[in-house]
Amino acid sequence: MKIYTEEKLRELIEIRKMNVYQILCSLVMGSLIKRKILSQGVVNIICKDVGPRFVEILQAKGLVGEYESNKSGLKRMINDVCKVMGMEDVTKIEEVEEGIAVFVKSKYCKLCIRSVDESIPRTACIFPKIFEAMANHLDIPCCVDSSVRHVDNLCKVVFKI
Repeated sequence: MKIYTEEKLRELIEIRKMNVYQILCSLVMGSLIKRKILSQGVVNIICKDVGPRFVEILQAKGLVGEYESNKSGLKRMINDVCKVMGMEDVTKIEEVEEGIAVFVKSKYCKLCIRSVDESIPRTACIFPKIFEAMANHLDIPCCVDSSVRHVDNLCKVVFKI
């Protein structure tokens, strides 16, 4: 018996353009959420550990650079990391009064756990806290506005700086 419909598989492969590693990581995280082992709070803690290591690896590989400690630097860093992760076509980054707003087309997000398994009762999004952790590690002082907004199939994340 198949778990996914042909339509769902086509969405994962063709529409979201997720690679097998992204799909595998999402399935593992989704299973942990279903089993109540993982929550948004735990994901936030993990992101604080992973973000600095991840950005150092990206820098060592020459995939991202150095950034100024201001809105412009934060915007460039987020843009560069999104490009590396193959998400530049699903994100829009704008300077706003309080900092930087990132709009993610939720239907195409390669990080969304629910994109792989819609039966997951809730999400545990890594996007806000991993970018906050990377920025702070690079001496770009920012914090995520805790209220991620979902409007018209967009997730809006605001990084205050």
